Amino acid sequence: MAAAPSTAPTSRDWATRFGIKAYRYRALIKRRWWILAVAISLALAAEAWILVRQPVEYESGGSLIVGGTVDTGSGPRYTEDQDGFYVTMIKIIQSPELQDRTQRRLALAAPQLNGSIDIIPSIVPRSHILSVVGRGSSPEYTQRFVQGIMEEFINYRSEQKSQAFSQTAGKITDEMTATRAELARQRADLLAFQEKNNMAFWDQEKKASVDMLTGLKKQQAARTTELQQLQNLTSEQLLNRGSLQNTAPKSTGDDIQASGGDGTGAIGSDLGGQYVQITQELVQRRAELEEKSKVWKPKHPGIKKIKDEIDRLQRLIQTIKNQSKESTQGRIESVKAELKSLDASIEVWDKKVMEAARMDAQYQMLQGAVTSTENQLEKLAGNVKEVGSGGSNAADVLSIMGTASPAKQVPAGVVQHLVVGLILGLLVGGLILFLIDRADDRISSSTEMIEYFSEPILGQIPNVDESRVDTGLPLLQHDDERYTFAESLRSLRSSLIFMPNQGELKTLIVTSSIPGEGKSTVSSNLAITMALAGARVLVVDADLRRGDLASLFDVDGRAGLSSVLRGEVEWRDAVQKTKHPTLTLLPRGPVTNQSGELLLVPRFGPLLEDFKNNFDLTIFNTSPILATDDTATIAPNFDGTLMVIRAQFTGAHLAHNSLNALYQRQVNVLGLILNCVDTEMPDYYYYRYPKYYAV
Repeated sequence: MAAAPSTAPTSRDWATRFGIKAYRYRALIKRRWWILAVAISLALAAEAWILVRQPVEYESGGSLIVGGTVDTGSGPRYTEDQDGFYVTMIKIIQSPELQDRTQRRLALAAPQLNGSIDIIPSIVPRSHILSVVGRGSSPEYTQRFVQGIMEEFINYRSEQKSQAFSQTAGKITDEMTATRAELARQRADLLAFQEKNNMAFWDQEKKASVDMLTGLKKQQAARTTELQQLQNLTSEQLLNRGSLQNTAPKSTGDDIQASGGDGTGAIGSDLGGQYVQITQELVQRRAELEEKSKVWKPKHPGIKKIKDEIDRLQRLIQTIKNQSKESTQGRIESVKAELKSLDASIEVWDKKVMEAARMDAQYQMLQGAVTSTENQLEKLAGNVKEVGSGGSNAADVLSIMGTASPAKQVPAGVVQHLVVGLILGLLVGGLILFLIDRADDRISSSTEMIEYFSEPILGQIPNVDESRVDTGLPLLQHDDERYTFAESLRSLRSSLIFMPNQGELKTLIVTSSIPGEGKSTVSSNLAITMALAGARVLVVDADLRRGDLASLFDVDGRAGLSSVLRGEVEWRDAVQKTKHPTLTLLPRGPVTNQSGELLLVPRFGPLLEDFKNNFDLTIFNTSPILATDDTATIAPNFDGTLMVIRAQFTGAHLAHNSLNALYQRQVNVLGLILNCVDTEMPDYYYYRYPKYYAV
């Protein structure tokens, strides 16, 4: 099963929609250009009025070199955030306080001068230069005010710097007072602690406790190792271990304690030697028995004596093992008792060590606090000395780089006002045109028709008004040079012939929503196109009020459909031959204001059946749907209805109302025809190759 096509807009779709919007606005500007002209004219007039009423201004400028740090050596610093430093400088110059100080200064120096001044400070990019520009109504007052405000700015910054030093010195002095009090308290605490606790005693106590605790833990480790050996080794292993220790070199007292003292060694020192000696003797007797058994008979007295000796030695070895086992068990109990006693002693001495360490740590903390406070007090004293010297290392840069220049008249800015007026007018005019476009639902292209309607678009007829003559738009000819026009009608013909899910189409209605959409032209040329294909076609002018197909085909229209419906003539007598052999025209006939009643007469049904029997296709050109009720009255009797919509003429809401009127009468609407399409539209690419059709 094939995958369903994606409904997401592609980049080409978006480009097409953008092109259609651009075309709509271009067409709108062509039609409504006067809106832009009026908006621009009004905006320019407003700017001209502002320019005329604008007072004459004079401008003077000066410059300052500014810096942002006051350094007092290794002591305190008065600093300002460099990220916001220049913004701060600008705010200070623009502050009401500084401007008020400058005004009072000029009032004392030059009371005869007055005026209003606007100060515009700015920072020269990538520099420490502050540009100060003043604009006022008096040239001399403007120049002197700019010069005065720069001098007052320097005075203000000096006052700010001195105040910062004074505040810093005061803060340091207060901090020193608090630090001295804290130092006195810390020294008193240290002295009280020393008087209460003999630190020499605690030092000795700490050393002795640590040594004792270390020795006890060594003994505990040795006894623990001995206990593990006694519990894990067999009697024979313990006896052998004892015999080996007897042959080992002598150890010191510390080594004996670490290796178990007189533990396993004591257990096996005597018994172990006996065990080894008797074991060796037993081996010798067994060897002797084996040797003698080769010579003597089993009942020989010598053999019997050797066997008795072997039995005696085996009993003696078993006795030694039993004694070793009993001795080992006793030693285990003794070692456990020693370990219990060592645990109690270690706990006592561990507490003594902790107490001594706690007293020492408390003493060190008090002594360290006193030392830290003394250093802090010494540093604060140095800071006070440096601040008192007035900041000999000050690096603040603040001076007038350029004095206030003589005031010059500020240009009126005619060009700027013209540009502002032009831009403002374009914006207002563009907004008005945008609102007009939003309120305009007239359809311009097939893309917009797809957005507004669900009905299929059967044809797009290009606009060929350039071929119009005095008698109107010429009908399609056999070798018509309007290639795109002819091809669009052929495409419409193919759409009708190969329309899916439709039965036999013998009768069609061509109508529109309102007059002037070109339904008569479309129905006539569609009939010609069908006739050129060999079909027998009858085109009926059913617009009984304003239809004029007779003049369009240049035939006699005195008798026609209205005459036939009244019963005045037979339809065969009223039809007219045209220039095309298989195309026949039934004109409108005499004009009547009772078209609705005539179309409802009983003979209309049989008349329509006669047309079906005598022609391959019958096309009715009816009146606009919203103008009369004629089309909606007869449309249910036809095989299908085509509705013509004129591009850039018919509103979408009108077309919807017309379609709703047809659907209420159960009319079979085959589709829509977009007429008078501008071939320059972005989505009208199908008929852009007229040279292809040229012979």
